[in-house]
Amino acid sequence: EAWRTSANPVRSYTLLNHEDPEFIRFVNPGDLRVAHISCGQCHPNETLAVKKSMMTHGCMLWGAALYNNGSIPKKWPRYGESYSMNGVPQRVQTVPPPTHEEMTQKGILPYLDPLPRFEITQPGNILRIFERGGRFRPEIGIPERLEEPGRPRERLSDRGLGTQNRTDPVFIGLQKTRLLDPTLNFLGTNDHPGDYRSSGCTACHVVYANDRSRVHSGPYSRFGNRGTSHSTDPTISQHESGHPIEHKFTLQIPTSQCIVCHVHPGTNVMNSYLGFMWWDNETDGELMYPHEQHNPTPEELIQSQMSNPEEAAARGLWSDPEFLANVSDLNPQARHTQFADFHGHGWVFRAVFKKDRQGNMLDYRGEIVEDTSTAKLEAAISPPTEQEQQTGKQRPNTPVHLMDIHLERGMHCIDCHFNQDVHGNTKLYGEVRAAIEITCEDCHGDATESVPQRIYSGRGMMTSGPAAPDRGTNLLLMRTPFGKPRFEVRGKRLYQNSMVEKDMSWEVVQTAATIDPNDKEHYNVLSHMAKTVGMGSDGKLEWGGDPRRKACAHNGTTMSCIACHSSWNPSCFGCHLPQKANQKMPSLHNLGDVTRNYVSYNFQTLRDDVFMLAKDGNVTGNRIGPARSSCAIHVTSYNQNRENIYTQQQTISAEGLSGIAFSTNVPHTVRGGPPESHRTGKYLPGTTETKMCSDCHISKNDDNNAIMSQLLMQGTGYTNFIGRYCWVAAGEHGFEAVVVTEQDEPQAVIGSNLHRLAFPDYFREHVENDGYLEHAHEHPGKDILDSIIHPFRKPEVLQVQARGEYLYAACGTGGLRVFDIAFIDDKAFSERITTAPVSPVGQKFYVKTKYATAVAAPTTIAPDPTRTHAEENAEQSVHGLYAHLYVTDKYEGLILVGAATLLDGDPLNNFLERELTFNPGGLLDGANNITIVGTYAYICCEAGLVVVALEDPMNPEVTAVLGHDVVVEPHAVAAQFRYAFVCDEEGIKVLDITQLHEPRLVSTFELHDAHNIYLARTYAYVAAGSQGLVILDITNPEQPKLDQIFDAGGCINDLHDVQLGITYVSEFAYLADGENGLRVVQLTSAETPGNDGFSPRPTPQLVASYKLPKEGHALAISRGIDRDRAVDESGNQISVFGRVGARPMNREEQEKLYSRDGRVWKVSDDPFDPGYRFPPQLRR
Repeated sequence: EAWRTSANPVRSYTLLNHEDPEFIRFVNPGDLRVAHISCGQCHPNETLAVKKSMMTHGCMLWGAALYNNGSIPKKWPRYGESYSMNGVPQRVQTVPPPTHEEMTQKGILPYLDPLPRFEITQPGNILRIFERGGRFRPEIGIPERLEEPGRPRERLSDRGLGTQNRTDPVFIGLQKTRLLDPTLNFLGTNDHPGDYRSSGCTACHVVYANDRSRVHSGPYSRFGNRGTSHSTDPTISQHESGHPIEHKFTLQIPTSQCIVCHVHPGTNVMNSYLGFMWWDNETDGELMYPHEQHNPTPEELIQSQMSNPEEAAARGLWSDPEFLANVSDLNPQARHTQFADFHGHGWVFRAVFKKDRQGNMLDYRGEIVEDTSTAKLEAAISPPTEQEQQTGKQRPNTPVHLMDIHLERGMHCIDCHFNQDVHGNTKLYGEVRAAIEITCEDCHGDATESVPQRIYSGRGMMTSGPAAPDRGTNLLLMRTPFGKPRFEVRGKRLYQNSMVEKDMSWEVVQTAATIDPNDKEHYNVLSHMAKTVGMGSDGKLEWGGDPRRKACAHNGTTMSCIACHSSWNPSCFGCHLPQKANQKMPSLHNLGDVTRNYVSYNFQTLRDDVFMLAKDGNVTGNRIGPARSSCAIHVTSYNQNRENIYTQQQTISAEGLSGIAFSTNVPHTVRGGPPESHRTGKYLPGTTETKMCSDCHISKNDDNNAIMSQLLMQGTGYTNFIGRYCWVAAGEHGFEAVVVTEQDEPQAVIGSNLHRLAFPDYFREHVENDGYLEHAHEHPGKDILDSIIHPFRKPEVLQVQARGEYLYAACGTGGLRVFDIAFIDDKAFSERITTAPVSPVGQKFYVKTKYATAVAAPTTIAPDPTRTHAEENAEQSVHGLYAHLYVTDKYEGLILVGAATLLDGDPLNNFLERELTFNPGGLLDGANNITIVGTYAYICCEAGLVVVALEDPMNPEVTAVLGHDVVVEPHAVAAQFRYAFVCDEEGIKVLDITQLHEPRLVSTFELHDAHNIYLARTYAYVAAGSQGLVILDITNPEQPKLDQIFDAGGCINDLHDVQLGITYVSEFAYLADGENGLRVVQLTSAETPGNDGFSPRPTPQLVASYKLPKEGHALAISRGIDRDRAVDESGNQISVFGRVGARPMNREEQEKLYSRDGRVWKVSDDPFDPGYRFPPQLRR
């Protein structure tokens, strides 16, 4: 049935494992089950190497997913995909076994086992539903007749972990969800442009028509994107997809063939090399969703998910294969972006353009493109001419399409990644870059020596990457398919000949030439400064000397080339993985069994404006390089009764770091340097295509505090995740969980721009309901027994913080209370929020205090400092600070409460205890709020603002007191990198917190009735009572400016609190508007000018409201999950990284970027700024 024609079958996956080897050899002699017989007769080394290559076993993704989400204890991958000649999953081994040094420093693995069946796995994150207990044994399809209505007692198993349904959902996702799949073990899915390929050797060496772009496909672009044959063989249909262009092997492999696989985090998201990233489900969405709301049937949903693991596609037009294949034909109608012509995994990809920090599109000169019309966007992505391939696409008043400069010059992937990089070397590597032998310096040389100099000295042109042989591979010995040498020296210059285009070649510019003033063609003063700058003995920055001197700051041993030479880095903040027990789907691996349970794959916030630096892994020398968010997952599960047994939960990695994961990576987005304005002759900050001084160091203009906070991975508050429920503290009326998004994908905020596009019927109903939200769950903030024991005490919920399956609440005279919110979305529960899901005797979810005013979790993500550590994982410990909750009490001061037991999956030890009370001499009397900044607590109290050191949480120390001469009755603090903003009776006070233990006042902004403040990149959002929402421009934190005041025409007039969250690419403010209840304000959308920029100016619009019942007052909103925060202000890592040894920079390493001997130093992007010392003869 599958082989009805000679075309590759659609989505065959494990079918080949059930076929006879002789038949497989007939269909595809290059398939890895038989390649040792067919190809291996002449190419035995390559055939063996490919069978053990990362492109075959794919272990890096599996290892990262399992470790980052707590499923296995080891960070080095344990599982990989490989099959015997008869299709049986098999172990693969490195022969001979690697030494200890090879394993730890080279990333070589001794073996990889097949991925086990999910039915035998044990969950690494023991959520409430996974805990021990439960009265009944679950039976599929058989309801329990003794179950109490509205109070389910059934758990996933009545036995231990790994039995019945108490298994690990991560393994289900790896088995069934299309992630990096299919690997070279299987045929491509052959169902979309960008998915046509064969398996094994043939997957790369036989080219298919996948992309009509001349830039991506080279000479193959003329064959279209439908995977059709253009062979002269009359027996092959030229109108049927799934055929190669010609049935012949080639070494002329275009980038479009590589991009079939390399579009996923598990395959390094190499679409960034082309200047494209995943479409965000919202930009130009009017072209992508039907005008009439489409509610997919179960059959349509399954059909769509088999083609594309993202559920939103079933609601949009791109689930239609014909529409998807022609998405790029919509470009003449697109107003904000342009779409690619390849659609691997059924996804849509959008172009990335050069922008300033406000999101204005820029041309090659760095000047704002005033009219970003569709015509100009089309012109931006049009291919470079032959002349532009030599000079770059210098198109005035046209946005710059940020494809990698190598691709713009004509280089395909195969022009850089040679024989070993693509085949492997028979060793098993645990990380992609561990298997790479090429480095930038191998072709471009370094600042001290060019490659031609090496060649003329008799050392050849040798590779030097992590996987290079001991003496390297001599690149001068390689040849192109056209008989030319790949590299040749002409005089003092190095040239490379194309592997894909017959008569194309280019000069390989040498790094040393760019810092040589005598080289009139290649000398670049900015490069000269970057390669030689350092701190002089007198503390003054100087450049222009010998690049080998020790004082040079940017050397190849401590930082990678791409730390500066990357123009952008694709980031994915959040991926929602809902599991549904009622869906039967086949496994994509092993035998392809069809079983219950399926996990869809729904990315959330996709950004190209974020650039972060971190320490790279052990294999790549722990150098400083780019990092990104790429695996920050939120998990949901529906049981056999379609009951939501946990919703949007974050995970914890094996050693306790948060599963909101980050990865160091090579963006493959190299571009040119910053332009010089033809008007002023000055270098324009923020207009560079790669990185300049003020992108990584404090600017002399004091305008990059938010950039630095993002760069160092301390977070900006901009990409926070509020989720389906917004938690509102309502004082005497308890608290509310208000439904603010749709449940189906895409989970649009109700009333938003995306809601209008994807759910037009629901949006219309919302508007007809005057914009009021209809669904919420409440809790009075007290136990039933409280009404009997304390009949005259009113409940009082003053502040709330939801984290994981619990909500922490400061309840005034009720002290600290913790509420179980695990089943907030479970329709089987009549009471979704509880104080004691078991007997009150079996746990204690409260700590009595005299008058609790505030509670702070040290982070909104969930690191666990109690986990054990294995040396081989090279992981940092979680600071002990994160084991506690921090409560302020009006009379008792600071109270520490142990909270680690809430994360360990053991329901028997959930007894919260007061561990410490700290109020030296009554200093903290009247404490009303607390903010954790690094290992310090900033506490607002009667004495002013008191800073308490928590480096040793059980021995706190007061390090500073800012009295009434600085702050007057402070009641809120928010921090961003070097500055804190305090709300007091006079307005907003700005503090310099470069020294966290000793803040100092630097500025005051007068503002009446400032209740609370939220910082998001270069804007501060102030809840200003009767004035509404006051938005301040804090680009320069020491000079805050009023940007705008928003009160929705007077509707917002009792504002107590504001929190921000981003949904897809739209930013929202969630407001606690006192007697008016909850307000939802859309701050930005795809229609906002500059929305793709780092900090577009907000254009607020009230989109939804919720009136609290019984005249309740909304006092506070729970902060969303900080998805761009990997490290705290004291340099303590809190999020897991995806490479062994990789981590964020610690405090000492961070300070080297801006401080020396306790003194802040600043930079200019102008190399001839008076702040620099340089040889006078170099002055322009």
